[in-house]
Amino acid sequence: MELALRRRAEEQRAYWLFVSPAVILYALVLAFPIVVSILLSLSNYNGGLMFGGKPWSIVGLQQYGKLIHDPQFWLAFRNNIYIVLISAFGQVPLGFVFAYLIYRKIVKGGEFWQAILYAPNIISVVVLGLLWKMIVNSNGLLEDVLNRLYAHGFLGSLNHVFANGFVMSDDLVRQLIKIADPGALATFSDPFTDLKDFLAGYTPDQLSVLKSDLTNLLARRWSPEFMARPGVAMLPILFVFLWCWTGLYLIMFLANMQKIDKEIIEAARIDGAGEGQVLSRIVLPSLSGVIANAVILCIAGSLNSFTLIWAMTGGGPMNVTEVLSIYMYRTAVVSVNYPLSNAIAMSIVAFSLVLIALTKLVEKRWGGRE
Repeated sequence: MELALRRRAEEQRAYWLFVSPAVILYALVLAFPIVVSILLSLSNYNGGLMFGGKPWSIVGLQQYGKLIHDPQFWLAFRNNIYIVLISAFGQVPLGFVFAYLIYRKIVKGGEFWQAILYAPNIISVVVLGLLWKMIVNSNGLLEDVLNRLYAHGFLGSLNHVFANGFVMSDDLVRQLIKIADPGALATFSDPFTDLKDFLAGYTPDQLSVLKSDLTNLLARRWSPEFMARPGVAMLPILFVFLWCWTGLYLIMFLANMQKIDKEIIEAARIDGAGEGQVLSRIVLPSLSGVIANAVILCIAGSLNSFTLIWAMTGGGPMNVTEVLSIYMYRTAVVSVNYPLSNAIAMSIVAFSLVLIALTKLVEKRWGGRE
C-alpha cells in the first residue's frame, strides 16, 4: 500500500514537472492578457503605464453602457452576424455538399475540384482582399466588363437605327431617345432639343465617330457606388467569404468521410438504400461532431474577420462595412480609448461563447454517434 502511494506521488510529481512549463506559458501568453483586458474594460484608464502611471480606477460597466448606446457598435455587430450566417449556413453546408459529391464520385475529376476550391486558402488574405478590391470597386474589372457589355448592346441598337446611314431628322432623334438609357437622358434639360443640337455637329461621313460618341453619351452605365449603401455594401464581402473558405471545409469533411467504413455503405446499398438514405442515415450521423467543430471554427474565423475586410474596403465609406474587430482597432488606435476597445473585445468573446454554446447544444440534441 505504501509502495503504491509512493509510486502515485512520484507520478504526480513527474506529471507536474512536464505540465508546469506549458501551464506557465499559457498563463503568460493567454490568461494574463485576458485578465488585463477584462480589468481595462471595467476601468477609466487613459494611457501611460498601467501600474504606477496616470491615475485610473474601476468604474464598473460604464464602457459597456457606452457600447449599448453607440450606433456604430450595432452596425458592426450586425455586419458580424451577416458574416457568421454566411459562414455557418453557406461555407459549411457547401463544403459538405462538395465533399460528398467528390467522396461518392458523383462528379468526375474530384482531385481537380479539390485543388480549385481549396486554392484561395493557400493565398495570403491580404492579396485576396486587394484582388477583389480591384474587381468590385469603382473603375474595377466588374465595372469595366459590365459597361463594355452595355456599350456593345447599345452599339447594336445604333447600327439598326443608322442602317441607312446618317440623315438628320426629327424621327432619328426620337429613335435615339427611345433606345437611350433613362439615366443618361436625365442629364439633359430637354432631351429632344439638346440631342438634336448634338447631332447637328456631325456630318454623314463621320458616322463611326458619331456612333462612338452616342454610345459614350447614351448607353447605360453601371457603377459600384451604390454598394456603399449600408444595406448593400456587405454583399461583395459576404460573397468573397463564401468563395474563400468553402474549400477549407470541403477538405475537412472529405478527410473524415474517407474514414467511414466503405463496407457499411456497400451493405446499405445492397439492402436497397438510396443515395439520400446513405447521406442521412450513415454519413451525416458519422460526421455530426466534425460538423459541429467546423461550425465552431467558422464562428471563430467570422469574428476575426479584420484582414480581408480591411484589405477590401478599410471599413468602407462611412464605415458601413465595419465589423467588431475593425471597430475595436479604430477605437484603440485612432481614438486611443483603451477601456472602450477592451469592452468591444470582451463583447466579441461573449458573442462567440454564446454561439459556440448554441452549436454544442444543437449537436448534442440532434447529432449522431460517431
